[in-house]
Amino acid sequence: MGLLDLLRSKTLTEFESRRASARKQLESIFPDSLWGVDLECSEYTDDNINNLWNNELRKPIRHRIESSGLSKADYETWLGDIHFINIGIYRKSVFPAHKSNIGWRIAVLAIPAAHVVATGIASHYQGGQRHAQLGLASNLLFDAAQDGLAASGTGATLWGRKVNADDWDRDGLIEKPILDIAGVDLSTVPGVDHLILKDVRTTTAKKIIASYITIEPHAAELTEPSLLDSLRQLEKSGSALASGVYPFRSTDEFEPVRSLALQDLAAASLRLQLRRKSSTRSAVRIYHGPPGTGKTLAAVREAVKLAAPAFHEKEGPEAAFARFNELGGQVAFITFHPALQYEDVIESIRPIVGRADEASIGGDSGEQEDSGDDDVGQDETDAEGNLAYRIHEGLFLRMIRKAAQDPNKEFVIVIDEINRGDVSRILGPLLSALEADKRVGAEFPIGVELQYPRAEQLESRLYLPPNIHFLGTMNSADRNIALVDHALRRRFDFIGCPPEPALLGSATGTEPIDMSRLLDTLNARIEHLLDADHCIGHGYFMGCKTNADLIEVFARKIVPLLIEYFYGNAGLMLLVLGDTPGGPHNILQVIEPEASFDKVFNIDRDIASKLGYRAHEVALGFRLEPRFWDQNRAIPGPQDEAYAARAIRKIYEAVAVAPPSENG
Repeated sequence: MGLLDLLRSKTLTEFESRRASARKQLESIFPDSLWGVDLECSEYTDDNINNLWNNELRKPIRHRIESSGLSKADYETWLGDIHFINIGIYRKSVFPAHKSNIGWRIAVLAIPAAHVVATGIASHYQGGQRHAQLGLASNLLFDAAQDGLAASGTGATLWGRKVNADDWDRDGLIEKPILDIAGVDLSTVPGVDHLILKDVRTTTAKKIIASYITIEPHAAELTEPSLLDSLRQLEKSGSALASGVYPFRSTDEFEPVRSLALQDLAAASLRLQLRRKSSTRSAVRIYHGPPGTGKTLAAVREAVKLAAPAFHEKEGPEAAFARFNELGGQVAFITFHPALQYEDVIESIRPIVGRADEASIGGDSGEQEDSGDDDVGQDETDAEGNLAYRIHEGLFLRMIRKAAQDPNKEFVIVIDEINRGDVSRILGPLLSALEADKRVGAEFPIGVELQYPRAEQLESRLYLPPNIHFLGTMNSADRNIALVDHALRRRFDFIGCPPEPALLGSATGTEPIDMSRLLDTLNARIEHLLDADHCIGHGYFMGCKTNADLIEVFARKIVPLLIEYFYGNAGLMLLVLGDTPGGPHNILQVIEPEASFDKVFNIDRDIASKLGYRAHEVALGFRLEPRFWDQNRAIPGPQDEAYAARAIRKIYEAVAVAPPSENG
């Protein structure tokens, strides 16, 4: 009898009879001079059985057991005495035996009822700690250990893989499907075709599995030599870790990181990243230009390329936006506006109506544990409606934490209309940490002191990881708001997005309109009269296929935009459109004043002068020529589409000008 027989024991008698020979085998790999071995088993208690039967065992299986004339006692007999066998092997020089609640162990876990045998390296768990959070902390420590071993020069590798929810809730550790429970054929149970771990384990086993930093499940046909070979591989990894690879060099270094990870995973990740240099170049950019030049598309496309490098930049706008939406947690979109502030995007305290003990750090993402075990969930409502408060983490802080927790992915925040908000007020102290050389792993990392840290006793400082990027857009023609101050300009790279007429073709019709020449001509005139920031973007015309499409865009978007640009100088708009008083194909009609001074006031002009009247010019008024666009039609549109097309074509076509007469 050996170690494998011990791990398959279903009764306490079998376990005790096999313990000595199994320990002898373990000591042949882990000599007593270097390693300590804790070998224990946990029996199913009456409370365990009741909880499994009433809460964990899937209801269709329980109903089929009962309908087959069997009972809870038969299910208990099938389970056996032993819930799980847990073996911890620790390096004596690093983790003293009396400190069994700290550090990491080479570990072996067996759940006989599910035929599970798994080996790996595990940390300990604490009562009351959520298994999901423990699993995330374990995954973080996996990355740290893997990086450490790769840089150690020992040649050792981290044996096994990360743990995940399937390992403690479904069949992630069950290598061969188990097709019956207590003699019940699972293939005959509706909605159930095989056993999952949930059917036989309690929350205690769930947390033990979640505590594995690296885990390797073994097949049901596992042989003794294969099991021992796996342990020899783990001995190499454990020895390399114990000899000085961070964070497992000592309990003084490991325990603060592990404890912090259980409370604030992002802070723990950042603490680990601060110890190593990063080669990631963080993107902090603003795409600026006139309206309609594709700034938002450029930012979205770049965000997708950063988060999903396989995305081809030549794919169309629809594909870019579709992929952006699919990436979900890796990318985010926000529009700045004057009312936005630090408390909205970073952190604040917000009221909630509910039990005072529900107002917890980190918001409302609590998780219910299994009932009947060592953690009991709380109701989410309170009939009394007590007022409490919780810490609200805004979009920016949530994304920063995600990036810190998963350094192997890229995260992007797209900020549309960035200059419409008070950037200094919104970002606050985060502004100082935006630059690439102020990030985690860079030359001069800067931490921002949080007002409401999750774990203030351990970590109150927030560092920006190098894998979070900020992409903004800015309309350079918008003069109603301030542009960006010098502090922001220094921290962002500014990328111009000019109009691109070459992207446009011709609108189809009896007299096709060359949209490329049209946009070129319009922008040349606008730049001459105003400046390049007020040019018109090609985006206005990208969806135009026919002359009718283009005429509608002109009437509904281009003319109103020009009216805004030339407010107070409306006559200049006629120059841009090529309209002339009395011209044959005008887009606009000049509205003449309806009445003279004398008709309006019925008073002598000299008397009016004594009362302070000063003669002035009445500003020109304009309206769309109905042949170009008639808003009063049942379906608004041109009265004469051919006329409207010629009115647009004449903007870029040469105008024949009669030469001056010899007498003139």
